[in-house]
Amino acid sequence: MNGGILQTAAALDLLGKMQDTRAQNLANASTVGYRKRVASAEAFASALRAAAGLTLPGYRESVDHTPGVIRSTGQDLDLAIEGKGFFAVETGRGVRFTRNGNFALNGEGFLVAQDGARVLGQTGPIQADPARGALLIDARGEINQDGEPLGRLRVVEFQNVQRLVAEDSGRFREGPDAEPFESLESEVQQGYLENANVNVVDELVQMIAGLRAFEAAQRALSGIDRTRAEGLEARR
Repeated sequence: MNGGILQTAAALDLLGKMQDTRAQNLANASTVGYRKRVASAEAFASALRAAAGLTLPGYRESVDHTPGVIRSTGQDLDLAIEGKGFFAVETGRGVRFTRNGNFALNGEGFLVAQDGARVLGQTGPIQADPARGALLIDARGEINQDGEPLGRLRVVEFQNVQRLVAEDSGRFREGPDAEPFESLESEVQQGYLENANVNVVDELVQMIAGLRAFEAAQRALSGIDRTRAEGLEARR
């Protein structure tokens, strides 16, 4: 009886976390360059087996790094990457990596992300003159303003992107064995942005199925608890 309760409780716990993952994907469906999170079915199955042995498992998820659709915006500071590369940005918590190239110039002329994080070039943050002409950025990430070179964007790759640690912002930080190296094959596209790789319809279908499974597990837990209570009552 206790084994059944633990199995069902583990199922409820994991189903709830899977729903949280799908909700996060849906919330970021319009976030530029977002990579959807994926809850593994194998992790769910092994969780139930582990629960039967009185060991409650931890939750695991991976990131789907399939590229999103690249769309034209016509904005000079919108950048997309064709290939496996990531932009590097300087945040208050250190360097982070992103596919979100929705950039702007701040008051000091620094190229920044929407939250103010400075976009990094090969030698540090990229700085332009806001009073001068538009930036021209070629496929290699070389930046020019009125014919003057300003540097080259730092675009990096990783040997194993699954070693990157995903953050809620949609950015990534280095994880174990996730050393960045210069991306030689990726190309920067000026005037374009990459959509999130989230299929809203698929996520909604999975969320509905997950909700039904959660409700079924709740009913099973209630039934087990009711049977247990009736058994205890019969012994009195």
